[in-house]
Amino acid sequence: MSKFFTPLVALVFLSAVASFLKAEPLLHPGDRIVFAGDSITGQGGNGGPNGWVGLIGGALKEQNPANHQILVPLGGSGQTVGGWINVERKSRTAPAFLDVKAFDVQAELNQHADVVVVMLGMNDVLAPSMKDAPDAYQKWIASYRTLIAALRERTTPRIVALATPTPCTEDALSPKNQVMDKMVDEMKKMATEEKCVVLPTRATAWEVLGQGRRVKPDAHVTGDQVHPNDLGHLAIAAGMLRGLGEDAAAKSLLDRVATKLRGTGNGSTLSYEVALVPQQRTDAGIQFRIQAYHSTDKVKLELPEGWTVKDMKAGQGETVFVVNAAPDRLVNHVVLRGGNDTREILIPAPWLVGTGNIGWTGWKLGVFDREAAKLPSDEVVRTGKGLADAMAKMELKPGVPVAWQQYAGGVNYGGAGASGAIDFAGVTYFGGGEVGYGLRWIKSDRERPVVVKIAKLGFAGTPYLETWLNGDTVYAGDPGKAKGQDFPMKLKAGWNLLSFKSDFAQWQWQFAIDLQAATGDNLDGLRFSSIPR
Repeated sequence: MSKFFTPLVALVFLSAVASFLKAEPLLHPGDRIVFAGDSITGQGGNGGPNGWVGLIGGALKEQNPANHQILVPLGGSGQTVGGWINVERKSRTAPAFLDVKAFDVQAELNQHADVVVVMLGMNDVLAPSMKDAPDAYQKWIASYRTLIAALRERTTPRIVALATPTPCTEDALSPKNQVMDKMVDEMKKMATEEKCVVLPTRATAWEVLGQGRRVKPDAHVTGDQVHPNDLGHLAIAAGMLRGLGEDAAAKSLLDRVATKLRGTGNGSTLSYEVALVPQQRTDAGIQFRIQAYHSTDKVKLELPEGWTVKDMKAGQGETVFVVNAAPDRLVNHVVLRGGNDTREILIPAPWLVGTGNIGWTGWKLGVFDREAAKLPSDEVVRTGKGLADAMAKMELKPGVPVAWQQYAGGVNYGGAGASGAIDFAGVTYFGGGEVGYGLRWIKSDRERPVVVKIAKLGFAGTPYLETWLNGDTVYAGDPGKAKGQDFPMKLKAGWNLLSFKSDFAQWQWQFAIDLQAATGDNLDGLRFSSIPR
């Protein structure tokens, strides 16, 4: 070392380098921040201090009293990237109001914004207007670039930030979330090219959900598989702040998450998650993956008769069981024990479901023509006759095979694991013109009257549903219009078939077909199967 490079000189030199390398804060105290988004942004703006927009403002003020950023939430229900391009264009010549009525899009975009945050993509997948294909992703990115350019031109921002879309269903492996992951990958590449900041709102939502599930099996970050609940608002706000470099403010919100979760866990040190293990064959046994979270050294499962543990892997605070199951009750009871703590796990009887897309057969201007949509495969599903032999080669039309699989609902989907609930978001990345079949075999110890109840689940969706019991029509129509009605039917002694066909148009595709006991009876004498009879 040179004799002139003394420790004092070195300290000054290193301090200067550190000062040079230290990034300037992304946000300034007086910034005007405009959020462009969909209903999630609308709810963030309409939620007051507990909506994620209010949480961001409160957390920034808490960290630095000098912060007085102006937050402008421009969120519109149903908006896609393409939809927002139209909103921006129309707002150039006329006022435009979205979900937060206090803000006019025209007036807000005609002003300078220091920071513009865009959070879109949910409705592209939910509607869905987005196909799962490489050219569709590139078309979506091209539209996103168009929107960014327009917002930059209108508002001349210092920063454009792209918030990653939050989960659609709370299952990271659901078909819709797999498509969203591909969208996010493309979005991040585009953000680098367009010199935009990426905000990890999606990752933070998964992080908070993971924290919740370790405490409470039915913890959620959404109220309906899409829109944020209290934990979801905290997760979105924390993700926004993290991406904008406000780590202390983000941490303060995540500390609130931990406090809320301690309250919901009721002191329990035992939790779990359940998932159906995908099987190559639909005529063989069924397996469930049960992941236990625990503070004790060991946990154990108490299984119904005929169920066995195929595999078990124990780690620090986690144990994963793979269970060979025989779910022959409408609701099957598994007990998880750890130390002095016990959790009862309720697993519904599965359905055998099949799907395929044939386009808009039967649909015209939002109205469904049942006769025009009839398919040769409908008869096999209605009666069950010859199904086992026909499954491998069944087609909805030439070149469109029926894809069959076992399905069991859970807390991540519509119906939250209720025995009669079916949410096709757990089955396939469906689009308009999709056909879905479902079958469940029911063995009765005697002839008995039963009541079938039908309802549409979720907050939006356009499906048509036909339901049969032993080939007889139970109901045909919009499942939403069947809500509150009783459909009296009769089970014969021995095996019975409850089956359905559903044609999908747009938005969510979920409904419930529930079996209830007639007055003075019960369902104890029933056994269920999703393996073709």
